[in-house]
Amino acid sequence: RAMPSSRIVIAVGTAGLLGLSGFCYLKGSPIFFDRVVMPAVSRMDPERAHRAAVWLASMGIVPRDNSEDPTGLQMTVWGQHFSNPIGLAAGFDKHAEAYPGMLNMGFGFVEVGSVTPKPQTGNPRPRVFRLSEDKAVINRYGFNSHGHEVVRERLALWGKLKVNDKHLGVNLGKNKDSSDAAADYIEGIRTLGEHADYIVINVSSPNTPGLRDMQGKQQLAELLDKVT
Repeated sequence: RAMPSSRIVIAVGTAGLLGLSGFCYLKGSPIFFDRVVMPAVSRMDPERAHRAAVWLASMGIVPRDNSEDPTGLQMTVWGQHFSNPIGLAAGFDKHAEAYPGMLNMGFGFVEVGSVTPKPQTGNPRPRVFRLSEDKAVINRYGFNSHGHEVVRERLALWGKLKVNDKHLGVNLGKNKDSSDAAADYIEGIRTLGEHADYIVINVSSPNTPGLRDMQGKQQLAELLDKVT
């Protein structure tokens, strides 16, 4: 039985669109992401959009930068050589799900986290808000984390995937109900440190009660003395 001409047109058009999208993806074309992916994501709830972006990155569906970084961007910090100084801060890949994909975008380093010892859900929703005119977001997640053990399993891949001059950082947080912040950070270093190129001790989140009290000169000195 012959297929109606309208269905043929739709089928051919759909196949062509999928083929073009696949070609643009494989080539890492920014046009595909700017004109197809981002407009679709921007219509989603902000937190769902964030989760969708992380999922896409975890699947490798991100723009790819296959070019070599100019030598003028290279730098060495604390004995580690970086191909470029532009990195992705903690807060995007909170649970170490997508860092290989993000490094493929051309970042010199990617920092995952913040990661807390025990899993915790963070603040109630809504907790992410778009500022469209400013091209920014307000993040009030509140240290939602899958916990050390889950993240450790994901970071174990880094030893197999590590790329020269690309670095992975781990940002450590404390659990909201913890009475000993230093113990939380020490546990993070012991559990995750072997998989990280550098460690960050997060004492700046405004969403964890009492955390920023540790920014005082004496308190910070005492904390750093304990964790080092």
